[in-house]
Amino acid sequence: MARPEKRSEWGAFFSIILMVAILGAWALIPVKAIEASWRTEQETMAAWAGEGTRRWIENQAGEMLSQVAKEGTKAVNGMGSSQIDGWLAGRVYVSLLWASLAIYRAYVLMMWALIGIPLILAASVDGLFIREIRKHSFVSQSPIRHKIGIHFFRLVSVIMVVWLCLPVPAPVFVAPSVICFMAFSLWLWASNLQKRL
Repeated sequence: MARPEKRSEWGAFFSIILMVAILGAWALIPVKAIEASWRTEQETMAAWAGEGTRRWIENQAGEMLSQVAKEGTKAVNGMGSSQIDGWLAGRVYVSLLWASLAIYRAYVLMMWALIGIPLILAASVDGLFIREIRKHSFVSQSPIRHKIGIHFFRLVSVIMVVWLCLPVPAPVFVAPSVICFMAFSLWLWASNLQKRL
């Protein structure tokens, strides 16, 4: 009975540490660093997938990015000219660039999902077919592999969220890797489900 409480305590502890780290990064990250991340992300996408792909992603994310910019402009217009207001205006600008980077990456992930969703569905169905074949043979499912598939899926989901929110440039291959590992973990999960549920 004490184990679930311990898990929830550790989860709460790591959540608080994560929130403090995010707030610290937000308060201390220089404007030039987040601008460099934004430019590098776009240049890398243009170099790797072509200028047309970069423009397509920008067109898809354009409406959302313009709304974020309007809200930021409203917030900055109400500020004065003191040093604290100048710092807050810089933090609003950093927040806008950070949100824009996350939105841009979300649309990159959506672009890869056009290929990745059929792969994930095929891997899941293949795993379920393997499970059905094993039900009628003398091969038993592995509860250890099933648990590894579950933990691997959770880990890949956390990595995806961290990648979306990371304020530093990330390699282009993160999005396709996340989708491939998600498909593999779902295959492992589904193919090792127990014979009787």
